[in-house]
Amino acid sequence: MLMGVLLGLGTATQVYAQNSDSMMTRQEKKAIRKKQREAANMSQFEQAKQALENGDWVLEANRLYTKWGQLINVSDQTNFVSLENNTAYMQLAFNGYTGPNGIGGITLKGKPTQIKMTEDKDGNITYKMSVIGNALTADITVKLSKGNNFADAEVNAATTSARLRFAGQLVPLDQSTTYRSGMDF
Repeated sequence: MLMGVLLGLGTATQVYAQNSDSMMTRQEKKAIRKKQREAANMSQFEQAKQALENGDWVLEANRLYTKWGQLINVSDQTNFVSLENNTAYMQLAFNGYTGPNGIGGITLKGKPTQIKMTEDKDGNITYKMSVIGNALTADITVKLSKGNNFADAEVNAATTSARLRFAGQLVPLDQSTTYRSGMDF
């Protein structure tokens, strides 16, 4: 008898939950989904901001822009700009091409100097550093817009007029899915 009452209550609870969910208007459901998405995006932004402050981050680029503005879609697992243990890395890899790093491109590393992080009145983050290495001497500017973890990193070579912009998600180093070639310069 007790089991029958409990089963009846469980069924009634499920029916009520389904009815209350269907009683919500489409606009209310949409507003709830929007708030959940905004909260998740803000959480990702806070993690990215903390990663920049800690100096252990990766910008996983799925798009590259040349200095002429040409868009190149790339894999975010092999194209990135990162800062790890006070060493900056920049890796380019194009599918179907050969390169000195063994994965179709080049991996450059160097020591960062003059690291400066600023936040504007709207909460957007600008992170600047100069990098000096064997094959990489550049100024790197990372821009992270408030509200999500999508960022741009503009790499301006100090010795030539070369400029490249990486665009993708900025994540803490321990959450990155990138593959770094063992051959770097």
